[in-house]
Amino acid sequence: MYSTTLVLLSDQMALQRSADIVANNIANSSTTGFKRQGVQFETYLSRPSPRQSTAFVYDRATFRDTTQGTTTTTGNPLDLAIQGNGYFQVQTPNGVQYTRSGAFRTDAQGQIVTSSGFPILSDGGQPVTLPEDARDVTISGDGTVTAQTGTTTSRAQLGRIGVVTFANDQALQPTNANLLTTTQAPTPVEGNPIVQGAIEDSNVKPVTEITDLIKIQRAYEQATNMLSGESQRLSNAIDKLSSTTA
Repeated sequence: MYSTTLVLLSDQMALQRSADIVANNIANSSTTGFKRQGVQFETYLSRPSPRQSTAFVYDRATFRDTTQGTTTTTGNPLDLAIQGNGYFQVQTPNGVQYTRSGAFRTDAQGQIVTSSGFPILSDGGQPVTLPEDARDVTISGDGTVTAQTGTTTSRAQLGRIGVVTFANDQALQPTNANLLTTTQAPTPVEGNPIVQGAIEDSNVKPVTEITDLIKIQRAYEQATNMLSGESQRLSNAIDKLSSTTA
């Protein structure tokens, strides 16, 4: 008797989960390097008897769309964009984490840091520090950082920003400050994946996400109306049974 109600409730839970994910995508549509998320649902078929089956919806997994975002030129020498797969390594109080947000700056110690103040790591796992008198900072495609220092016209190599990748991108879990964490071992990216003076925009398409959110809200309202109708049907059935046995 209650199978219809349970199915509608499972549908509502799935729709609510979808709405939360889409709302988070919209909120991060301007976040540098953010990757939109989606939810994968499956139908669980219950067969309490050979002649009866009930299909329930359940949340199987959340996935990230790793499609490359648009690269925007900023002209800021510490803004970096990654072309293709890969992540910058970031030292946080909770260990090394990863990001594609390349909007960097220097802190009071001259370290290249994220917008939240976490140091970016070199390919050797150490913070990259610019001397106080560094000028004409150049970061090549392979991450090598050079600059002029003091009164010399020659360039000094100050480190090499590391870019790494992983066997399973979907295993990376978001934490906060646009960072990701994983237990996987990182693999260094070879070649020249870094573009200086540019950032990678979020790959969220706000119009698409807003359209999806409207569809989800309408589906939720429909499920709510059906649930209300089913509740009224059960109430009427109980009233009829009560009057029959009285």
